Amino acid sequence: MTTSTFIGMMYLWLMTPKYYIGKTLKIEAKDVVMDFQADNYNLGTALTYIMRAGKKPHNPICDDIRKAIAHLNFELERQDEQRATSQSSQTTTGKYAVLY
Repeated sequence: MTTSTFIGMMYLWLMTPKYYIGKTLKIEAKDVVMDFQADNYNLGTALTYIMRAGKKPHNPICDDIRKAIAHLNFELERQDEQRATSQSSQTTTGKYAVLY
């Protein structure tokens, strides 16, 4: 790691709001999301809102919970659309499904 990279990382760490960082392990919510849900924006975003709920000054916990629910609803809609598209591309012949 170069000195400039290290300095850049330290600057980011020092400038990161405390409500983004966990209390015990000092892990940022985004790092947890990247480990568990890097391939799904809506689930990842919902997780970050839940993990930081009520921690940001002057931001009621209910606002973060509503935002998380909105992203979960977006993902449910996306999954339903994908399932409908997948099912419409299948036809059944007797007891076997034929995929096109």
